[in-house]
Amino acid sequence: MIQVRNLHKYYGEQQLFKGIDLDVQKGEVVVLIGPSGSGKSTFLRCINGLEYFQEGEIHVDGIELHSIERVKPGRKDLEAIRSIRLKVGMVFQQFNLFPHMTVLGNIIEAPVKVLGLGKNPAVENALALLKRINLEGKVNCYPGELSGGEQQRVAIARALAMKPEAMLFDEPTSSLDPETVGEVLSVIKGLVDEGMTTLIATHEMGFAREAADRVVVFDKGDIVETGPPEEIFTSPKVERTKTFLGRILKI
Repeated sequence: MIQVRNLHKYYGEQQLFKGIDLDVQKGEVVVLIGPSGSGKSTFLRCINGLEYFQEGEIHVDGIELHSIERVKPGRKDLEAIRSIRLKVGMVFQQFNLFPHMTVLGNIIEAPVKVLGLGKNPAVENALALLKRINLEGKVNCYPGELSGGEQQRVAIARALAMKPEAMLFDEPTSSLDPETVGEVLSVIKGLVDEGMTTLIATHEMGFAREAADRVVVFDKGDIVETGPPEEIFTSPKVERTKTFLGRILKI
């Protein structure tokens, strides 16, 4: 479903990625862990075309995205990015909801404007999604009237309204109060259980251990270790993984 080959990413003269590779199979759940600043979020943003990269290739369900510079993306590059975004939904650390639109307005905006879906079927789908995330009573609320956890669930519903084939989650609970983290993780777990191809960057180690098919450990722009969650959490092979898990799990 997703294939990353020889990915290089620079910020000026500072290099982040030095030729990393990763494959994600259809229906697979891959969780990215590692210290803050290790490249997890940037990696996800490269896949979705939000960050350009200087070397390498990304393939998403047969769509090729080649290395391009931000200053001169060509028409084919932009078409590839648009096609990938139609196939891959993304949920961010910050909710990025339109503050002047109701919950319903936020969810139907892209299906109507981008997909050309009629308003009635878009509303019908939005109401079904809100019921799915237990927010059917918030349909006419504005983002400012919702808790952080509720806003993030609406953001997930907005992404799902585009009927993506895969989902990227960039630290979806990092800006939430501890009491609302479980609400969001429960929604994501539901998607995972339904077989959605999923890439998640998170510091929620319990969730990673429970939900992942595979855990990928990032450090300083490199993938230092990858494997099944039980292997990574109980017997990591790389010292950097042991140090990171020891600090975050306090073991």
